[in-house]
Amino acid sequence: MRETVLIEEMTWPEVREAIRRGKRRVIVMLGAMEQHGPHLPIGTDTYLGYATGDRLARRLGDALVAPVVTLGYSAGHLPMAGTVSIEETTLQAVIADVCRSLARHGFREIVLLCSHGGNYRALRNALAGVRDEHRDLRISAITDFDEWLEHTTAFAAREGLDMTRLGVHAGQGETSLMLAHRPDLVQMDKACEGFTGDASIRWRSKVPPPMDTMSPTGILGDARESTAGLGETMFRERIERVAQMIEAGALAR
Repeated sequence: MRETVLIEEMTWPEVREAIRRGKRRVIVMLGAMEQHGPHLPIGTDTYLGYATGDRLARRLGDALVAPVVTLGYSAGHLPMAGTVSIEETTLQAVIADVCRSLARHGFREIVLLCSHGGNYRALRNALAGVRDEHRDLRISAITDFDEWLEHTTAFAAREGLDMTRLGVHAGQGETSLMLAHRPDLVQMDKACEGFTGDASIRWRSKVPPPMDTMSPTGILGDARESTAGLGETMFRERIERVAQMIEAGALAR
């Protein structure tokens, strides 16, 4: 049986012992519960948060994964059934409370990452206060959606993929990641094309426009050519990049 790195699957003495044996980093993924088109589950960002956290912790070798924060800022998706959104100020308070809890247990670094693009601003707004409160800890974070976008665009160019099809929400990229991680939850017979124009207003605006006015399917991209193989490649690329940034201390500034 493979040893878990997920704190929620461990007993408290196991967590204490893992920290004593050198698991001094803890990864906090900020997910969401929002629509992901007609083919992906509402919990996609949370499932991918677990997948990313697990893979990253194993790559680093000295990390555990905190329970994923399963609710995020998803106001733009609320017109579509099943979406649950919390205010950014609420998410900021949750981030602070989660870090306050984890700081008690002997970790030396808390890594804060988003698996949902709508959470970046709340993380940015919370970060200064978290770092000020925990000056004895390294607090590492990626706070800019553009970092992910630039990395994914470069990946698409290397792989000969169309970034407008790969997409930023429920398109080829995200669907491929889910096919690699939870294929049982992907309904490829319902995968379709969504909005393939300039969607940057969604992450440039404080309050994104209602998703159903931009994409009636809820997809930004095109999910039809998704594969598990592409998803595995995307995971490997992303995990290695983030791991190297963490190890270099580039996220702790």
